[in-house]
Amino acid sequence: MAGFHALQWHHATTADATLEPSQPIEQLSWHAPAELVMESFHDHVTLFPESTRLPEAEQRFERTDTRYAGVLNANQQLSGMLLARELHSRQSGALSTALQVPWSQVEVKHLMEPIERLPVLDRGQLRQAKIGDIAATMQAAGKNFVVIEANGAIVGFISSLRILAATGESVRLYPKATTFVEVFTALKHPEITDS
Repeated sequence: MAGFHALQWHHATTADATLEPSQPIEQLSWHAPAELVMESFHDHVTLFPESTRLPEAEQRFERTDTRYAGVLNANQQLSGMLLARELHSRQSGALSTALQVPWSQVEVKHLMEPIERLPVLDRGQLRQAKIGDIAATMQAAGKNFVVIEANGAIVGFISSLRILAATGESVRLYPKATTFVEVFTALKHPEITDS
């Protein structure tokens, strides 16, 4: 990560997702413009209502062959992002137990990464940034997604999985704990306990 720096970002608020078409991915370096890995919600991005139950979400992920999706609230506003791998994670099992409901009754809103916790970059920052800068921002925030806004409206996002697909290099993320539960989870994180 030498030579790249985390960009100045702020937290999102629930907002309408207004998006632009994204470009097809070709093998890129971390020095390529970050705009090449931005995705728009208009371009084949899977969107789930918050009330979508996990089995239905799993089926849609399989049908669309995607690994992440946006989550919409009742007002059709972006409220979070969801990784497909979270559907069968330890967290989904623990959540099922904590809520005392079968896994099949858990809704995606319980597993999504709320939009308020994701780093937000302005479109102007994105134009100046390299893919490596976005990766450094994700590392600094400890998040798999960076949200892009223009004129106060969300216009797209970048996912760590898209960076991996575009560059062949993964963004190493480590848990950032801000609550007791997150501290406990971080202590159980495999990359920390296996060393």
